[in-house]
Amino acid sequence: MVSLISCSRNHRAKTWWLCILTAVLVLHVLQGSGAAREGKPPEPERKPPANMGTTAEAHYELGVGYHERMFADLDQAIAEYEQAIKLRSDFAEAHFYLGLSYHTKAKLGIDDKNLYRQAIKEYKSYLNYLPKGPLAEKARQNIKAVEQRLR
Repeated sequence: MVSLISCSRNHRAKTWWLCILTAVLVLHVLQGSGAAREGKPPEPERKPPANMGTTAEAHYELGVGYHERMFADLDQAIAEYEQAIKLRSDFAEAHFYLGLSYHTKAKLGIDDKNLYRQAIKEYKSYLNYLPKGPLAEKARQNIKAVEQRLR
């Protein structure tokens, strides 16, 4: 699984740890489907017989479930990024992705102004640690986008 994420010990220590963290998170997500243990994609779910009303409701319920799961997964991602930053405050990539998680959660929710402000703070932290880093331009773009939502 780690090879799918293209991790290498030749990368800088920061990048290597980010790859390890990503691999652990991917394995955690796949664990429920059995794909992590067997090394193959999960089999598609079988659909019930086609009764148009029932089928529409079933798809609706699946949509609600996936939507709720996204919020739970975002909350878990936020907790993990916060823990990474707690352990190493200068972890620029963790700051960026924490900002992105806050940004996404705010957009998917009810345009939560506090989440937008937290996103800006984290994007700026990334720029403080890696002003010319690979995510610097994206961080600047995201700051502008979030600032417009706060107006």
